[in-house]
Amino acid sequence: MINDRGIIQQVNQTSTRVFGYSEDEFVGSNISMIMTDDVGRQHDQYLDNYMRTGIKKMIGTQREVTAQRKDKSTFPCILGLSQIEGEGLFCGFIRDITSEKEKQSILIESSKRMEEVFNASYDALFTISSEGIIIMVNDVASSVFGWTKEEFIGQNITIIMPKEHAEHHDEYLKHYLETGFKKMIGTQREVEAKRKDGTLFPCILGLAELSTTSSRQFVGYIKDVTAQKRAMMAEAEREAADSLLHNVLPEHIAHRLKVDPGHIADHYDNTTICFADICGFTDRATKMTPHDVVAMLNDLFSRFDKLVDHYGLNKVKTIGDCYMVTSIPSNELAELDGRAGCQRVCRFALDLLKAVTEFNIAGPQHGQVELRVGIAIGSVVAGVVGTHRFLFDMWGDAVNVAARMEQLGVPSQIQVTREVVDSVSNDFSFECRGKLDVKGKGMMETYLLKSAKDISRIRRSSVLNHWKPKRTPPASRANSTLI
Repeated sequence: MINDRGIIQQVNQTSTRVFGYSEDEFVGSNISMIMTDDVGRQHDQYLDNYMRTGIKKMIGTQREVTAQRKDKSTFPCILGLSQIEGEGLFCGFIRDITSEKEKQSILIESSKRMEEVFNASYDALFTISSEGIIIMVNDVASSVFGWTKEEFIGQNITIIMPKEHAEHHDEYLKHYLETGFKKMIGTQREVEAKRKDGTLFPCILGLAELSTTSSRQFVGYIKDVTAQKRAMMAEAEREAADSLLHNVLPEHIAHRLKVDPGHIADHYDNTTICFADICGFTDRATKMTPHDVVAMLNDLFSRFDKLVDHYGLNKVKTIGDCYMVTSIPSNELAELDGRAGCQRVCRFALDLLKAVTEFNIAGPQHGQVELRVGIAIGSVVAGVVGTHRFLFDMWGDAVNVAARMEQLGVPSQIQVTREVVDSVSNDFSFECRGKLDVKGKGMMETYLLKSAKDISRIRRSSVLNHWKPKRTPPASRANSTLI
C-alpha cells in the first residue's frame, strides 16, 4: 500500500519473503526500491502525472514487469494497481511468475524441438483434431502439396484427398471416435493424394493417435512414392524386355547384346542343327480356317518348346510349319560340347515324335499329323540380325544339310548324317538308309535315328555340364544296317 507520493504505508508478509526486506525496511520507503533503476528513476514522475491529470496508464490494469529484490536480483512478475477512493492510497499486487516463466520456457523449447523434428522428417506430416481440422503441418507437406502452412491451418484434411475418399473421411473419423474400431489408425496403406493444382499422386499413408494431448488429436504422415512407382515400372519393363530377349535369343547371346548392342557374328564348330516339318501341311492348311491352323500349330509348337527348354537347346525360329532347333553354340570345349549337344538334340528329336503321337492320341479335329525330322552337325556362322525385331540365326553348310535331311526324310522318322552317328555315344541306335543324292553335296550316306537308351537318371544339363560319349569307332559301324 503506497500513498500519493509513492511512500510505502503497508506490506504483507509475502512481500517480505519475496523481496527480502523486513516490514520496517519497507514502511516509509519509496516504492521505487523494488524497481529496476531505469523504471525507479521515473516512477515518481509517472505518479505525479496521474495525480495532476487523472489519466490512468497503470491504474486498473495488469502487466508483466521486472521487479528487484533487496540483493539486487530481478525476477519477472505480474503487477496490478488499484486506487482506494477517498484515501489517497494505491494498492499494488505483485505476483512472482519466475516458475511460470521457466515452465513456459521449457514448453517453448520443447515446442521448438518438436517443430524441428517435425520439419526434419522426409515425409509430409499433418496434425489434425478429432474433427479432422489441420492443426500443424511441416515444411515437406507444403513442398509436396503446394499449399502454404497458413493455407493448411484450419482446413479440413479432406483438401488433400481425392473426391471419392474425401466424401467419407469425416464419417470414418466419427465412427472411430464413437466405437474405437480401428481401420486406419496404427496402420499404413497405399492411397492417392491430391495436390493444390488438383493432380493426384501415389503415396503411403500412415495414421496414429496422439495420446499425450488434452484433446484427441491425430498425426498422419504421407510419403510420396511417385519416384518409387516409376522405378518399379521401369524395372518391370526392363524385366519384361529381358524376358522377351531371352525368349528369342540364347542366354549368352542376350547378355552380350545388352552389353554391346552392335553386330554379333561368330563362327562355331560342332553345332548340331535339327529341322522338323509337318508332312502335307500346305494341303491340310487350305482346308482349315485360319483360326484352326494357328490353333493346331500353337498346340504342337508349345509341346516342342517345352522339350527345347527341357534339353537346354536353342530354338532358332519357326518358318510356317518348319521348326528349327540347334544345340547351344559355343567355342568353349568345342569337341566335348559338340558331342553332348548332339546327343541332346537326338533325344529331343525322338521326343518330338512322341509329342506328335500324344497330339494325335488327343484326337485333333483335322486328322492325324506326321513329322519329318532331319539332323546334321558341323560348323556354322551365327549372329543376330535386325534392329527392332532381333533374330538369332545360323548359316552354313551344316544348316543346309540338316534342311535337306528333313526334306528328303521319311514321315515319322528322323534322318541324320554319318557325322551325327559318329558324334553320339552307343546309347543310340541307327538304321542305315543308304546313300541319297543331296542337292549341293552329291551322294551322302544317311541314317535313321531309331531309339536311345533310357537315361532318366540324367537330368537336364547346361552347356558346360558335358556328357562323356562312349564312341564306337566308325570303321566298325560302316557296314552295319542297324547301329
